[in-house]
Amino acid sequence: MLIRFSVRNYKSFKDEQRISLTASKIVRHKSHVIEVGARRILKSGLVFGANAGGKSNLIRAVNFSKKIVLNGLDTLDISKSHFRIDNSYFEKPGVFEYRIYTNDHEYSYGIAISYAKQEIISEWLYRVEKSGSELCIYNRNVDDNGNSTVESDIISSNNKESQRLSIYLDDFGIGISDVFRKKSILSDLASRGKATDGYFAEIYSVYLWFERLIIIYPGTKYNMINELGLDFSRKSFFQGIMNYFYTGIKSIESQEQEFDFDKLFEDFPHAQAEKIKANFYKQTANGPINIRINDQFVKLHRDNSGNVVYNKLILNHGNPEDMFEYTDESDGTKRLFDLVPILYDVGKDSVILIDEIDRSLHTKLSQKFLEMFYENNEDNTCQLIATTHDSNLLDLDLVRQDEIWFVERDESHASQLYSLNKFKERFDKKIDKEYLLGRYGAIPIFNDMLLTEGNDADE
Repeated sequence: MLIRFSVRNYKSFKDEQRISLTASKIVRHKSHVIEVGARRILKSGLVFGANAGGKSNLIRAVNFSKKIVLNGLDTLDISKSHFRIDNSYFEKPGVFEYRIYTNDHEYSYGIAISYAKQEIISEWLYRVEKSGSELCIYNRNVDDNGNSTVESDIISSNNKESQRLSIYLDDFGIGISDVFRKKSILSDLASRGKATDGYFAEIYSVYLWFERLIIIYPGTKYNMINELGLDFSRKSFFQGIMNYFYTGIKSIESQEQEFDFDKLFEDFPHAQAEKIKANFYKQTANGPINIRINDQFVKLHRDNSGNVVYNKLILNHGNPEDMFEYTDESDGTKRLFDLVPILYDVGKDSVILIDEIDRSLHTKLSQKFLEMFYENNEDNTCQLIATTHDSNLLDLDLVRQDEIWFVERDESHASQLYSLNKFKERFDKKIDKEYLLGRYGAIPIFNDMLLTEGNDADE
């Protein structure tokens, strides 16, 4: 579970900003809180704010740091990811810090990068003990001269484990190569030191926590959409949800179709198209392969006759003689197809971040979707963090005060992140109205003077 996340010097975040999922003393919605160790952790966080306030940058910050942790800096273009309003911040580190709970332990993990040098300059992993003390599993730092050092307080009774850890950490110390300057220790130790127990197992569990982070943007598509009709349990669940939300869909089916290579590659030179087709035929001989066409993923495979085919989702709206395709559906229905897997597929320990959860959805549907999330995960350690513009979700009969956060830009154009708890509102307060009146900030501000001046100029 995510306990808190902080970010500094990334896009619109200038100085350190933090979101916490630690529950306060509020007694309402007890099912929204789960106890892990000595902690009481919230199952959700909703982030509100005006356009360009920084809501999406919070989700991007998590995704950005996740990619660095898992894949290193070589795979990313970080040149314009710093706080660009102040040129001096290109020389300052971007810092991302997590407090998480996984595998029955609490950990503090952080990573800092240099935008100017395009390398990792600090990384640390501590286990937080029940006493409140912290055990340094490793702490990596690079000084101003580029010298790298790694420290660790681990003393293992297993000599072989200690020797392996020491050897692996030495790669990130004095004489570090350019390759290791751009990759995280966490990913390196997870790949080289997989184990079922001991410190390597702990390190691997933290790595898996990052690997399992689910991040959904407005354009994110459900990869299994065309395979829905082949899984009876999943199909039944989706059909029930689509029917409940009155989308007009009576049933979900799957239809096997031969893949039209000629249509897909009609704009390619003939020789190039034939080469690509031959490559697809060769690959599918060894088993199914996934490819993306426009905004959909399809799984190509061979049928009994050796033809390359795929399963196509078709939807029955009441006339089985004229079935609908996914592309025929409204934006709201498509968005539902992308979000419903959260209610079905995610594991009990999943952490899900959604940018603009309300996109293309009616406000009542967004409210009900959140209710279903809470109901489906009453006994799970699953968390949902989402940004939204929908002020109707500011309902204390739906969420707790400590689950509500705001983001707004200050006079320096930097995003500020703060909790509704700051205002100490009562549980019976109509906070949606207060929000629109500007009590909590984080709403659009219109410059009527500029509009007036523009109209005067036309006259």
